[in-house]
Amino acid sequence: MQTITLYYREGSSDKVYQVSLEPRADQFVVNFAFGRRGSTLQTGTKTPSPVDYETASRLFTRLVKEKQAKGYSPGEAGTPYAHTDKAVQVAGIAPQLLNPIEAEEASRLVSDPA
Repeated sequence: MQTITLYYREGSSDKVYQVSLEPRADQFVVNFAFGRRGSTLQTGTKTPSPVDYETASRLFTRLVKEKQAKGYSPGEAGTPYAHTDKAVQVAGIAPQLLNPIEAEEASRLVSDPA
């Protein structure tokens, strides 16, 4: 059985959404439960009758992605990801790639005070 619990918290909203992929005989079902955190959850299924693993896995993944797109996240804090357009801060130090040098050149560079 595979289960994921997603959370959403913003303002006074505090929700939970659970998705599970469960075996039924030699096939699988995708069930879900949702509602306000701490209250009785409403339940449902995406597969009224069992389906093969590939189909169930696709349904499970699609449902999780749909909820994450709406702001649900796996962390219990339930803080949705929020993209910001803040400018990148530049440290003023440009990274440099390492290049192979001879031992004599390395000694000269190490002893150079500049």
